[in-house]
Amino acid sequence: MRRIALFVLLVMVATMVVACGGGSSTPTPAGESTSTAQANPTAGEASPTATASNGAPSGETGSRNLIYGFNVFARGDDQGAEFNDKVIDMVTGAGFDWVRIQIEWSQFERAKGQWDPLPTDRIVDQFEARGVNVLATIVKAPDWARDPSGQQLLSDYNDFAEFVQFVVGRYHGKVDAWEIWNEQNLAHEMGGTVRVEDYAKMLEAAYQAAKSVDRSAVIVFGGLTPTGVNDPSVAIDDVAYLESFYALENGRYAMYFDVLGAHVNATNHPPDKMFPDNPGEGNWADHPSFYFRRAEQLHEVMAKYGDPRPVWITEFGWTTANQAPGYEYGADVSEQDQADYLVGAFKWAQENWPWARGMFVWNLNYSVITPPEDEKHPWSVLNADWSPRPAYEALRDMPKP
Repeated sequence: MRRIALFVLLVMVATMVVACGGGSSTPTPAGESTSTAQANPTAGEASPTATASNGAPSGETGSRNLIYGFNVFARGDDQGAEFNDKVIDMVTGAGFDWVRIQIEWSQFERAKGQWDPLPTDRIVDQFEARGVNVLATIVKAPDWARDPSGQQLLSDYNDFAEFVQFVVGRYHGKVDAWEIWNEQNLAHEMGGTVRVEDYAKMLEAAYQAAKSVDRSAVIVFGGLTPTGVNDPSVAIDDVAYLESFYALENGRYAMYFDVLGAHVNATNHPPDKMFPDNPGEGNWADHPSFYFRRAEQLHEVMAKYGDPRPVWITEFGWTTANQAPGYEYGADVSEQDQADYLVGAFKWAQENWPWARGMFVWNLNYSVITPPEDEKHPWSVLNADWSPRPAYEALRDMPKP
């Protein structure tokens, strides 16, 4: 889970090193960078228009009312099978049946047309063999595909289309949904500057490429990080970003996804709290982006434009005491709080969000592969030795209608 505070940008890279590359079996966590920016939430001014229905899959959840998923770290090296079996055991042991993983384009296609699918093959095949559904998030453009001028992330959107076509074709029937990029309202995810039109063109290219090889492919709009920052060199407010996306060229890009992905982060607040009507206490309380219910504001944008498609919360969670700078709010969240809030979030969604059809906890097992001082570590619902934290036990025991 990444958190852009009102005054501090925290860049947290969720590493999937061996899951997407062929190197070491020991993953190396990425570092952090920080920037500052003043929040100034804005919204687009275009008149809403009804979103055209594309007749595509709508993120159905099978016999359940909701998708129950974990963000997981999995290994793609030749010694990773035992590790991945533990991941699957913990996922299914909790009564969950979906995982979210990342596929790094930069590792999969290090040079144009030179594919390295084996690490991803191993991971995807293992999940498929054990009956676990996979949401794969495509991330990280390789250097060779980047625009050297900095005017947009990619030199040629066709390069991205060809990559998407390759992986969707290769993993047809094994990957169940495809999320196109991750937190594209962060500048560092988009080559240094946030441009809504840049992502819109990437999404269009990816959608058309995926559907050309698999008409049933479920395409998920990349989850935006929750923030009140409005500085394109740092980040753009997620609600303002989504508004701008729907308004762009009279909504012509809005047809290019089947499910809206969203990231929410409640800092130290219970899931029922929301600013300004029912705010939490203490710091990190005076902007809606600090709350789990931020997702409601994203859905309000969809409703404004007449969009009936579902939302998947592809990252949400609570960190306990966190040693990383900028995550001080975790000190207010006990392990029991983490457990109660996660279960409460599922309950809130079930009772109040009929449009939310999938929820992916951040995270299952990053504690196993990161040191305690890493910011991802205390978000995990497992301890470093794979033993369950109270949050895991609570998620395992909660009803899953």
